[in-house]
This record gives sequence, C-alpha cells and structure tokens, in this order.
Amino acid sequence: MKKVDFGNVADEYLKYRDDIPDSLIKGLEKRGVTISGSKVADLGAGPGLLSKILSDRGAIVDAVEPSEKLIEVGKKYVGDDPRIKFTQKYAEDTGLKPNTYDIVTVMRAWHWFDTEDTIKEIKRILKPGGQLIVMDSGFTSSVKVVKKSMKIIKNNASDKQLKAAGAKEDATQMINSFPVEWFDEWKYSRFDLTDLYKMEYELQFSNEEWLGRLATVSWLAAFKEKKRKRTLQEIREYLEENISKDKHKIPHILSVAILVNKNKQ
Repeated sequence: MKKVDFGNVADEYLKYRDDIPDSLIKGLEKRGVTISGSKVADLGAGPGLLSKILSDRGAIVDAVEPSEKLIEVGKKYVGDDPRIKFTQKYAEDTGLKPNTYDIVTVMRAWHWFDTEDTIKEIKRILKPGGQLIVMDSGFTSSVKVVKKSMKIIKNNASDKQLKAAGAKEDATQMINSFPVEWFDEWKYSRFDLTDLYKMEYELQFSNEEWLGRLATVSWLAAFKEKKRKRTLQEIREYLEENISKDKHKIPHILSVAILVNKNKQ
C-alpha cells in the first residue's frame, strides 16, 4: 500500500491534530484498562500526542515512530518527561523487548501497517493477558465547512490520491470506522475483542486552525508542496468569502477497540 510521509507536515500535525478528547482515558479506565503504572508501547506514535496523555496519567511509554521529523518535533513537545522514550522504528519491527508491555496502543495508524507482521510483533512484545487498544479519530463531513473543504481537495487531487488511507482502501465494510477484515485478523491471531465503542464530540477551529488541520489530512499530506499550498489557498479564499464567522464547530468521532492477548505464559 502507498505510505504517506507525515513528516512533511510534522509541525502542523503536532499543532492541529491535538484533538484527542479528554474523555478518552476515562472511557478506557471505565472499561477496565489500567493506565497508571502500566508499561505501554505506542505504535505509530507520531509526535507523541497520545504518548503524552498516557504519561500524564502515570504510564511508562515507549513511543515507536518511523519518521525522524515527527520524533524530532515530538521530543520538543514532551520535553524532559522521563516516562516517554521515542524509538525510530516501524510497528512491524519495533526492536522492543519481548513479553514486556501491559498495553499496546495504536492511534490513527493501524491502516498504515502491514498488519500481518505488526500483529506478530505485538504478540512478541505484549504480555499474555495484555491489552491491544486500536483507536481512530477524525472529523466528520456533516457540516458545510467540512463538505466544501473536502470538495476543493478532491477537485485538486488525482484519482490515485483520492483512495482511502492505507488499508482502508480495500475495506468491504466498516464497523465503527474499522474495516471488518481487521476483526477477522484479530480473532485469528487470538486477540479477544472485549469492547468496541465510539464517542462523538465537537471541536472549535478558527479559519487558520482549520487550514492547519486540513494540511495533515493524508490526501493533502501526499500532495507536492506547491500543490498543497495552492489547494489550501483555495480553501482559505472560500472561507473568507463565504463563511461569516471565524470559529467553526467541527463534529468528530473517536472509535475504540479493546482487545486482550490470549497467549499463555
């Protein structure tokens, strides 16, 4: 599958993708996930947005991310937090110690992984009975600002660039934003799905913030720099000419799957 280098928009990713709702951790803990004191491998960690949330709740986190630029930005973001360590590796080959982690988290990244190799790697590093938590979040297209912005992006994209991100391109059906094929893979690999849920929430964006958020959409992140700037300028002109207010309430959905590693000691 085609990969997108989000390192091209690392600064924007940190600034405008900090949209994980405060209720995420409470929702996980309510469902039996113990964050405080747990050792967590955060795969596809980006600049450490989820890693920092987990650390602030008392977890010890190995943030695994292949992009050197995202790690560079992430290290500045987390500062001298002693509970977070970045590792520049892929989810398929983390280099982490075996049978070590209480929890493995994946936020907005599972669709970019080679899932067969990634599952093998997670089974290797995750303790028996440990939890795999796969999450996906993003804005919905239910309001005018989003619909028009995405239409402009599509008009500037080639047919190849309009494909769904990563493995989602091949999905035959979705459940809570996850392709049904993922559930079969997890089940076959002896991961027991213990909870599947979604949370709806709203975030406010100024015009500038909305443009920054759009810059990190996989379609736009895959554009060449000149084309990306031209597309964002077209969206900016639309907002200035047609939208009377500079603050937009954008609906979001967070989907969460909690799975337990059924491997025995």
